[in-house]
Amino acid sequence: MSSIQIRLSLGLFVSLVFSFSYLWQTTNESMLSLSENYVVDHLKHDAESILTAIKIDSTNNITLNSKQIEPVYSRPYSGQYFQIIANNSIIRSRSLWDQQLLIPEVGAGEQKRIYLQGPDKQPLIVIVHGFYKQGLNYTIAVAEDLSPTLDSQQAFQYRYSYTVGILLFLLIACQFVLLRLNFQPFKNIQKQITQLRQGELEHLDTKVPEEAKDLVKEINHLLTVIENRLQRSRNALGDLAHSLKIPLTVIQHITENEALKSKPEICQSLQKQTNNMQGIMQRVLKQARFSGDGIAISKFNARKEVPDLINVLQSIYQDKGISIQFTMNGQDTVVIDREDMMELMGNLLDNACKWAKSSIGISINNIQDLHILIEDDGPGISEQIMAQLLERGKRLDEMKEGHGLGLSIVNYMVQQHGGELKLSRSSRLGGLSVEIKI
Repeated sequence: MSSIQIRLSLGLFVSLVFSFSYLWQTTNESMLSLSENYVVDHLKHDAESILTAIKIDSTNNITLNSKQIEPVYSRPYSGQYFQIIANNSIIRSRSLWDQQLLIPEVGAGEQKRIYLQGPDKQPLIVIVHGFYKQGLNYTIAVAEDLSPTLDSQQAFQYRYSYTVGILLFLLIACQFVLLRLNFQPFKNIQKQITQLRQGELEHLDTKVPEEAKDLVKEINHLLTVIENRLQRSRNALGDLAHSLKIPLTVIQHITENEALKSKPEICQSLQKQTNNMQGIMQRVLKQARFSGDGIAISKFNARKEVPDLINVLQSIYQDKGISIQFTMNGQDTVVIDREDMMELMGNLLDNACKWAKSSIGISINNIQDLHILIEDDGPGISEQIMAQLLERGKRLDEMKEGHGLGLSIVNYMVQQHGGELKLSRSSRLGGLSVEIKI
């Protein structure tokens, strides 16, 4: 689980559920305890009233003054009961009818709270008191039916649970919305990085939350450093190539000197080496222009640019009368620097025109990934030579200048963009098939 938003959401969700569950449990227990304590206080008061109503005659017979006892104890199964144990005798309230409470005897000053089943199968809370009066020990148990209290408690639990559930849902929803709103700037940064890669932006917007401001500043600084280094590299290579042009021109003129005409081997060697140096300069300058998978300065509109390139090449090779068919699927815009794509398509189409007899096919599919297929009806090449074509400076025909260099440049650029170049024989036209996937 790598998403900070998901981890925060899960952590807050668990915290809220735990907190509300604990609050719900604590509140229910507190309410039940308060209700029972209220009943217990009431029962204690009744026990004292019953103790006051006890009368002992001269023969130690125990009687009760019914006028001092609540009438509810005289109504059968009323829900409130008492039982007295004293002098080996038991006195029960009329409400118990003919049933008896199973209670322990306790000493004077002691008190116990027990729970029993009542005469009408209802739950009872029983308070057992120990008293000493007129030389006798008394155990007085006063009980009350808990059913009304439990019913009220259950009704409260339903209402409270419903309220807590709604509040929990609202808090989780608010938490989800707040997290999405607070993480939206990071999604905007991600969107800007995509726009940066596509050439729609040059730097990231610095109007971001404080937590992301340092990161954005460092990214912008890194982009500036990379751009400056790339520009300095291109400028240095350009200056080097310009500086070497004059010495190479001088060497070429030396080969035409009358003094060296008597030594054709030396002239040929000098001419060959100067041609190699010029080829190396051209290749290095072209490679230096490629920015790889970095910022696209201007995007390549394949549906517009490729037909223009086809018209130029058909004009150059008009004596061959080559027919070039172009098909395009997907988005018009290719997210690669326009100059890079012009160099790539120019080299591939130029090589195809040199070798084609009469037909060339171009297919570009840009629905998801970029897929380019260029075929011709030329003589094609063997599988043994295909690998050599992608090596620097390799050419099948030295008379057709730049063939090997063009494919080497194309392969280098495709690799810089994380793509793959594949050479094969065209099943449709019979010549060379160049397939590129980026």
